[in-house]
Amino acid sequence: MTLEYDGWILVIGVLAAACCAVPGSWLVVRGMGMMGDAISHAVLPGIAIGFLVSGSRSGGWMFVGAAVSGILAAVLTQLVHRWGRVERGAAMGLVFTAFFSLGLLLIVQTADSVDLDANCVLYGAIELAPLDTFALGGLEVPRIVVPLVIVLALNVLASAIFYKEILATSFDPELATAQGFAAKWVHYGLMVLTAATCVACFEAVGSIITVALLVAPAATALLLT
Repeated sequence: MTLEYDGWILVIGVLAAACCAVPGSWLVVRGMGMMGDAISHAVLPGIAIGFLVSGSRSGGWMFVGAAVSGILAAVLTQLVHRWGRVERGAAMGLVFTAFFSLGLLLIVQTADSVDLDANCVLYGAIELAPLDTFALGGLEVPRIVVPLVIVLALNVLASAIFYKEILATSFDPELATAQGFAAKWVHYGLMVLTAATCVACFEAVGSIITVALLVAPAATALLLT
């Protein structure tokens, strides 16, 4: 029983790391490693609103809320950088701290009416994840495995299908735009994937570890290659 329980913890950790590795690699290559940090914090208001609307942690409301919140944060960062003439890193810091603060306030306000723990969002509860299971073909599978597998498949498929577009816009967005690739929409699509990844990983490893998994492995791989 102990080996089985510990085995699921290991599987969940590996899935979370793999989910973060795909969008994280693109973010680091594009010189947007801090954007992963910003998105992981900026999706908190969307998660809280999704929980508030649905009244539970199940369903797709949290993914929708996180995606909208992540895209909004990315757009606001661009606006502050371009119109406010603020350095990009400073613009990210302003936007994601504001979103993060708003998300924490919403989580605290809704904690009494919705099964949502701020500590779980921040630090995760991977050691408790195997306790919440459902039957799949006679096997008790932790529920968190399902969204992690779905998001991992989505990240891999999106990267494989749109590899040429993402690659071109990552290294030369002006040339990619001139060749007919919509660099702006590729950027926002990557933000949606990052937001969905953050939501899937939050319950397992929390926002702090998610940030590390988005940036550290990809940055290490970039140094090695």
